[in-house]
Order: sequence, then structure tokens, then C-alpha cells
Amino acid sequence: MSIKKQYLKLEEDLSEINVGLIRLAKPIPEHELFFSINEINTFKFKRVEDILIKGEYFDHSFSRYQAYDKSSKNCYNFISNKSIVSIQKKEQNQLFSDESNIKFLLNLHQDVDYILSNSDMFAEFSLILLPENFVFQTQEYPLSSEEELYQLIQYYE
Repeated sequence: MSIKKQYLKLEEDLSEINVGLIRLAKPIPEHELFFSINEINTFKFKRVEDILIKGEYFDHSFSRYQAYDKSSKNCYNFISNKSIVSIQKKEQNQLFSDESNIKFLLNLHQDVDYILSNSDMFAEFSLILLPENFVFQTQEYPLSSEEELYQLIQYYE
């Protein structure tokens, strides 16, 4: 007698969020960038737990900074697009492996330095003052619920 497996079908989440893409005008260390950002804003960004993505050959860490704005009651997150640390777990023996020691959260936008997310459903990134001499204008970018980055942002919020 065979047992028939039954699965619980959950409603599909077809929602979408907007994130901000931050490009640096010139390469500067993270601590200098966030020192400048914290000087001109009333809320202060602090380094929080890194985002960790585990692969077959490498584990990648992405830095994350978070601030809470009491006036708008929003939580903002800056996430580095490029991995800051990659730990090799085992030797690669495949010639054309799709995994390398550098990983980007947005592969199609490797020129982006940081991804800015917001706890509010309607993202308003103009409330964050950014140093003009370090950062270009923030570009809004929609993320659908099927994308891996959307799932990561939801998990780490």
C-alpha cells in the first residue's frame, strides 16, 4: 500500500518592493562613507549582522548597515552589492563553474555599490541625505517576490 503525500499549497506572493541603487562617485572605505552619512542625518546608521550566502565552494558575506528614523517610523538598510568576504570551503575542480570568490547580489548591476531598502511598503529614499561629493543620485529599482534578493531582504528584516 503506497502512501500519497499531500502538500499544503500556500498563496503565491506576487508583491513587489522598490529598493534604491547607490553608486559611489569615487572609491572610499565604508567607515568613511557612513561617517559622512551619519553627520548629515538625524538618524544614525550602525553596522548590523552581515548577510551570508552559502554556496558549494564559497560562503559570501555582504555588509549591512541599519538606521531607524523616528519621525517617519522607517527602518533603512544599506546592503553592499559586492561580497566583502568570501571564505573558500573546498577546492574548485570544475573548469567552468558558475561560482567564484566574488559575488554580487545584483549580477546585472555590478556597478552598484549599495542597495538601499526600506521597511515601508512605499519606499521614500529622498528622506536620507547622502553626501553629494561621494554618491550619485539614488536610482529606484523594483524587485519582484520571485527574485533571490527580495527573499534575502525579507528574511533579514
